[in-house]
Amino acid sequence: KKKKKKKKKNTVSKEKSEATLSFSATEADWKDAESKAYAKEKGKYSVPGFRKGHAPKHVIEQYYGEGVFADAALDELIQSGWEKYLDDAEKATSDELMPIGRPSANVESVKDGKVKFTLKFPVRPEVKLAEYKGIKIPKIEYNVSDKDVDDELRRIAERGAKVEEKSGEAENGDIVNIDYKGPVDGVAFDGGTAEKYDLTLGSGTFIPGFEDQLVGVKAGDERAVKVTFPENYHADELKGKEAVFECKVNKVSRKVVPEINDEWAKNVSEFDNLADYRASIEKRMKETNDRRARTEKENAVINAIVDGSEADIPEVMVSEYLDDMLRDLGMRLYYQGISVEDYFKFLGTTEEDYRKENHDKAARGALTRLCLEEIVKRENITATDEEAEKKYLDSQPEPEEGKEKRKPDEREMSYLKNEIVMDKLLDMLVSSAVTE
Repeated sequence: KKKKKKKKKNTVSKEKSEATLSFSATEADWKDAESKAYAKEKGKYSVPGFRKGHAPKHVIEQYYGEGVFADAALDELIQSGWEKYLDDAEKATSDELMPIGRPSANVESVKDGKVKFTLKFPVRPEVKLAEYKGIKIPKIEYNVSDKDVDDELRRIAERGAKVEEKSGEAENGDIVNIDYKGPVDGVAFDGGTAEKYDLTLGSGTFIPGFEDQLVGVKAGDERAVKVTFPENYHADELKGKEAVFECKVNKVSRKVVPEINDEWAKNVSEFDNLADYRASIEKRMKETNDRRARTEKENAVINAIVDGSEADIPEVMVSEYLDDMLRDLGMRLYYQGISVEDYFKFLGTTEEDYRKENHDKAARGALTRLCLEEIVKRENITATDEEAEKKYLDSQPEPEEGKEKRKPDEREMSYLKNEIVMDKLLDMLVSSAVTE
């Protein structure tokens, strides 16, 4: 006799980035699910003559109705079917149908103790990847001129400038310490009054015309400064308004910038002369420019690949990418002493608004991530434990005498390997790119 083929209890189909698990449960499965549902739910039901939670299943069904445990039994079947699928998916050699989010369930039929239902869930989408080698990118190059180095030296010198009080007239670039008061239409306004305020003339800190009228003042002078608030001023009630500020000059100071020479270079650096200090600055600026050019080349190649690639990105991946964006934002704000909540309040917005506004950016970010992961897979780019350990040890400072450098833990090794793989990937993409 031929053996009867065992009918499959579940089948899986996939369309784009959504899979559908069709599951059928036998009468025995249903009875088992009802028993489990009874065990979990019986404590909710009170039946006369029984302590709460101790009434037999058939008594509760007689008292509350035959289908009293049906919903809970369906939940049991759905959950067990889902757990069985997850277990099988974990053992599978391919992750093509591995869920990346929770399923939505739909009961198709319940008849004679047999149940059919479907579970729809998001899966990793297939990527229609563009050509990623030989990408054409514009020439990206940043040179350092002698003027660039001179300007940087001047900025460094100006940061170390000393402020000295002067007795003569104030010029552009000088600092005037003033008391001022300037009502508009006879009414004081926020920011219209201050005492002992240091204002650098020519800095453009105050509204147009204010600083110009203080050029030539000396300590002890009093001057009326007449100005008109610009039409694009941030306070609506002041736009286009005229005001006269009564100013009293407490003192006038100037910045004394040190002369850029060997002695100065020796004082502000580890070098003995200006030539060596200048060479070190030029080298640092070139390294910065090289990093900038490299980053722009990487972005140009990646953008070209993503522009030409396609994938049906499920919303769960977009949401996860938005979570990452919010975490990054939170970390940046944390170092500025601001919480994300306060940041959104200050902007008059919400996290929900942020997610809506950045939805398309997150979708592209998710697609970018998929494209890069697909290239890594196709090119079989990997990182070894030895490479990760070396990268870690090279980044650590020399230990005290007699001590050894600490080796990275498992979490650090995983992070370092991801970094190394990404470095290898970008090296490959940029080195194969063609400059137009």
